[in-house]
Amino acid sequence: MLHIVLLECALELVPAELTGLKEIQRFATLRGKRPQEIVLDQTHHGRSMTRLQDAERRGRPDIVFLSLVSLLESPLCKQGLLTVHMHLRDGRIVEVAPDVRLPRNYDRFVGLAEQLLVMGSVPPEGRSLLRVTNEGLPQLISRLSKGSEESATVLAVEDGKKTTIDALSSLLPEGPNTPAIIGIGAFPHGEFEKSIPGLFREHVCLDSEVMMAWHVCAEVLWTYSWRVGASQKRLSESSIADD
Repeated sequence: MLHIVLLECALELVPAELTGLKEIQRFATLRGKRPQEIVLDQTHHGRSMTRLQDAERRGRPDIVFLSLVSLLESPLCKQGLLTVHMHLRDGRIVEVAPDVRLPRNYDRFVGLAEQLLVMGSVPPEGRSLLRVTNEGLPQLISRLSKGSEESATVLAVEDGKKTTIDALSSLLPEGPNTPAIIGIGAFPHGEFEKSIPGLFREHVCLDSEVMMAWHVCAEVLWTYSWRVGASQKRLSESSIADD
C-alpha cells in the first residue's frame, strides 16, 4: 500500500492577527462569511500576509488542491492501493477518504476546505470524506508502518540524495502488502520544520530543479504503480476485457 502524506500544507483559515484588517473584512463580506472562516490565499491576501511570520510558506491552497486532484484521480487510488493524508501547519492530520470526489473547480474546493477547517469534517455529519484528527505526524507514520521493519519511509526534499526514477523504485517495496510512506511538502518555499526529516529513513531529490508538489506526487504514483505491478495488472485486465 502506498501512503502519501502532504506535509505542512499551506492550507489554513485567516489567522487572528489579520481578521481585523479592512482588506480581509472586505473580502470576507464578498464571500458572505466571517473573516475567521475564510481560507488564507496569497492571491487575494498577499499584501495583508506580509504581517505574518513565515509568510512565504503560507497561503497557497492551490498547491494542496492540485496535489489532491493528481492523487485521488489516479488508477492506483481507484484500485484501493493508495491512502492520502494532509499534515497541517498546526500539526493536525486530515484524513482523506480514498473514494472522495473533489470538485474540479478551485473555488468550490476552497469552499470545501473552509467547511473542513471550520467544522472539522466534510460533511459535518455522517460518514466523513475529509476529517481533521487529533493524531500527530509521528503517530500517523507509526500507524501506517504497522510496525513493519520492511516498510519504506521516504521524504522528497530539495537537499536529499539525487535519485533517479529507477533508484526511487528500488527504495519501494516490491509488493502492495508492505507499506510505503512518502512525505511530500505542500508549501511554496522554505525548509521543513526541523522535526520532520528525522521521521523518514530516506531523503530523495528527484530533479535538479525544485519540483511542484503535484509533479512529485505524479512521479511517485507511477513509479510505485510500476514497482508493485499495478499498472501491468490494469493493462492486462483491460486486454482480457477487450477480447
